[in-house]
Amino acid sequence: MPIRFALNRTCAPQLSLSDFISLASASGVDAVEIRNDIEGREFADGTPASEVKAQLDAAGLAVASVNALQRFNEWTQERAREAEAIISYAAKLGAPGLVLCPVHNEDHGWTTAEAEQNLRHGLKHLRPILKDHGVTGYVEPLGMKGSTMKRQDMAVAAVTDIDGWDAYELCYDTFQFFRCGDTALIPERIGLAHMSGISRQDLGPADLTEPDRGLIFVDDRVGNIGQLRRLIGAGYTGFVSMEPFSPAVQEDPELLAHLRASLEYVATLLKSPA
Repeated sequence: MPIRFALNRTCAPQLSLSDFISLASASGVDAVEIRNDIEGREFADGTPASEVKAQLDAAGLAVASVNALQRFNEWTQERAREAEAIISYAAKLGAPGLVLCPVHNEDHGWTTAEAEQNLRHGLKHLRPILKDHGVTGYVEPLGMKGSTMKRQDMAVAAVTDIDGWDAYELCYDTFQFFRCGDTALIPERIGLAHMSGISRQDLGPADLTEPDRGLIFVDDRVGNIGQLRRLIGAGYTGFVSMEPFSPAVQEDPELLAHLRASLEYVATLLKSPA
């Protein structure tokens, strides 16, 4: 089965929706990830989901996800209202799932036991909202130092504990996996994959941050090709979404050419023998 690439909105947050869709179409991807957290853009600016969907349909692009409900494991009445709004939007957009990101600030003050309890509490309360709208929660471990859910196995244990596999799958991010030194790949639970490249050499994995994430070329330190070969070899057939946060990528006047080159580089190596 051909690799199904998607493009995350982080690649070009400065573009209008129509220009972003044109970029995605010209790059050759099959789908996009719409974000709810970019000021002045779709969702945040009140653009109806039906309008976004109509433009995507006209371009022949699917929606890989809406990205993301932040701090889902810090459950409050405000978080419940936020979740309802985003999940409802995702459903109207025709998105199969919503990415769920945990608290990841270093001063959260939770003990390990509290973090485990809060993770399960958030998943338990989100589950009926997701099921009511027919949207899957893509639980994404984040590998930075202050993350309350760094590894894939932590997410799997929590979803299993609340009997939630009817509402959840994992979001597997090659950078997050690399950043925290994760080793446990659980492909049967993965519903969405993110990829991005790291070229800078002066920082260790734990000290890298989101703005370091660029496109994927031969100087990549993350080991994207190896990670994705392992994932696809285990039977994964979902979208693999390019998710760079680097300002150098976002402001690149030759973004389309470089994006196409990066996607072709990844596709070519994934099709070739290891």
